[in-house]
Order: sequence, then C-alpha cells, then structure tokens
Amino acid sequence: MNILRFLRPPCIKLRLDFTPAEPEEGESEATKAARHRREKEVLIAELAEVLSRSGDIANLPKLTKDLSHRERKATTAIAPGIAIPHVRTYQAKSFIIGLARAEPPGVDFDSLDGEPTRLFVLLTSPPWDDRTYLQVYREFAQLVQDEEALAGLMSAQTEQDVFNTLRTFFR
Repeated sequence: MNILRFLRPPCIKLRLDFTPAEPEEGESEATKAARHRREKEVLIAELAEVLSRSGDIANLPKLTKDLSHRERKATTAIAPGIAIPHVRTYQAKSFIIGLARAEPPGVDFDSLDGEPTRLFVLLTSPPWDDRTYLQVYREFAQLVQDEEALAGLMSAQTEQDVFNTLRTFFR
C-alpha cells in the first residue's frame, strides 16, 4: 500500500501556531490542570484544522470534538516527542494523514514519558475503513522507532523534505 497517497501537502504544517500560556504566579494545581485542559483543546483544534485542509472533512467542529473525545480516552503521545492523534469519524470522507510540528522544546500533550511533544502524525478515517486505518497506524508506529526518519521529520524545512523522508522509510 502506498501510504503517502493519503498525505497531501496542505496537510503538513511544520510550525504550529499554538503557544502555551505562562503559568501564573502561585497558580493552584486545580487552576494549572484547568489551564492545561483548555490549552490542549486549542491545540487539538489546530491539529483538526490541519486535517481539514484536505477538503475531505465534512464538519470541522465535529472533527475537533471527535479528536478531543479520543484523546480523553488515552493519550496518543506514545513515544518520546511524538504523538499520533487518530480517530475514526463520520466527519472524514476518506482516509487522511496530516503532519504537524511544534517549535522546540515542544508542547505538553500528556506524553507517557512526561516530556514535551514536537511531532504530531494525524490520522483520520471514516468508521468503515478499519483495514486502512489499522495498517497505516501500524506503519507509523514503526516509523516512530526509526531515529533516522524522525531526525528527517524534525529537521524538514519544506513539505517536500517531509515527503522525501517518508519515501525513504516507506519504500
């Protein structure tokens, strides 16, 4: 399967607009947790917008809500510095891959290792396309273990650099 056919140049954003707020002096744990939840929702909305650039999203607010609900079930930040937000939703007209990158040092995305997340590989699929969804997820789960591929994605300056790195990995 040619996985790269699901990734379109408009669905690559090498510099996220999201900037986390600075903690307030004397901020309580409850206030900090509430701020983090709000910020994560803003970040998820930006990630959903990246996917919507494909032209294959029926309703952006509903996709954002679906991604948020999926993320609440369990974090998708599964590897150091990397998250694979993914959801099967009726809002996706076809299978879509997106890629987004945060500026160093990254953003808090509830990573399993507690470290900031920089690279987001976004996957969305209609609910009836399980086979493609699972196959592509497995392929990207392997990619996040390849140091050379990750270095290429972290240093990519253009969409073409991203495609070149992924072509090398997905031969």
